[in-house]
Amino acid sequence: MSNTKAASIDEKAINFKLPSGMQNILFAFIAIGVVSLLVSFFAFGHEDSRHIGTDGKFHHTNLFYSVLLVGTYFVLGLSITGIFFTAIQHLTGSHWSVTVRRIFETYGLFTPVVGLLLVGVIFGMHDLYEWTHESVRETDHLIQHKAGYLNSTFFIVRLVLFISLWTGFAFLFHRKSVGQDETKDVMVTKTLAKLAGGFILVFALSWSFTSFDLLMSLSPHWFSTMFGVYAFAGAFQTSLASYLLVIYLLKKNGFLGEAVNENHYHDIGKFLLGLTTFWAYVGFSQFMLIWYANIPEETFFYEMRMTGGWGYTTLLLPFIKFVIPFLLLLNRPNKRNLDFLAKLAVYLLFVQFFELFWLVFPANFEHFSIVHFALAFGGTLGIVSLFGLVLFKNLEKYKLIAVGDPRLPECLHHHQ
Repeated sequence: MSNTKAASIDEKAINFKLPSGMQNILFAFIAIGVVSLLVSFFAFGHEDSRHIGTDGKFHHTNLFYSVLLVGTYFVLGLSITGIFFTAIQHLTGSHWSVTVRRIFETYGLFTPVVGLLLVGVIFGMHDLYEWTHESVRETDHLIQHKAGYLNSTFFIVRLVLFISLWTGFAFLFHRKSVGQDETKDVMVTKTLAKLAGGFILVFALSWSFTSFDLLMSLSPHWFSTMFGVYAFAGAFQTSLASYLLVIYLLKKNGFLGEAVNENHYHDIGKFLLGLTTFWAYVGFSQFMLIWYANIPEETFFYEMRMTGGWGYTTLLLPFIKFVIPFLLLLNRPNKRNLDFLAKLAVYLLFVQFFELFWLVFPANFEHFSIVHFALAFGGTLGIVSLFGLVLFKNLEKYKLIAVGDPRLPECLHHHQ
């Protein structure tokens, strides 16, 4: 048994209160998001999309819905992978993460808000998705062939079903965990492990279908069986980065204390390095298979993103999302330096926005626009800040650490 001194828990450090300065910054960012969304709705309400109707005229689209989709999918990824990571910890019986797991659990509580944001996406289906146009469905043989799955009613049913399932699992994980703080009941840990197994199965299918629906169906003629995994890799990479940023903000304001230390940063950093590599692997594999097969039904996805000014973003993406973070995370001291990891986290959050902008906008807009980019960034900043505000407000209600978990003593001895 190790002689390393166990970390201690300071009761004051695990009872969180959102500092007024941080709250004001979040409100300011939310205001920027609201303004960006309003400008995109009222100033860009009838832009031509790249899709042409049977009358030979371009379909019109409101920029607002594309901006909303980018921000909504961003926070959907944070929320759902938060539940996923919580489930993984319970399923594997991990002790190292006990003192940071409450943050992961709380991410999932934002899922109902994501559901409300998706209502806006549903209202904008006609602006976002070519397959919702009746004239397209009547004349396009491939979309007719996919109509059993790709229709408005089933689209909405799937979203409602998945949001309901995710919300149910998120609240069960969180409620049982905070309840264990008081009861110290070991059976809760066993129950959560069983619950985690069920969630993993639900997550694998629901996340893939939701990614197909919200992102891949923006180009209904294109398909990739790897897209669900590709979207998961990007979202999980971003979630891990955001965990480090949240931990940094909590530590900076005097919370968590010794119970969360460089050993925990190091473990999350290793996960982040692994997901960075996994994203590159899946992304390259998807591209290579499409390039090698050279089938027009597949290659046009990349062709759209190599013309109209989009080529620069396409060439830049693998460099900024893989090469830079991969090289920075290889170094062990970097993964144990919270100040460094917080800066990298902010960078990766921006890169995730960049990738989602790259996935969403070329599907409807033939030409890259810096104005579109700025409005999408402002809208996403506001929605992510709303996520942060809800997260911190929920963290105020309960202890920051799962003090009732029977694996807590092992976690406090965690070192590497």
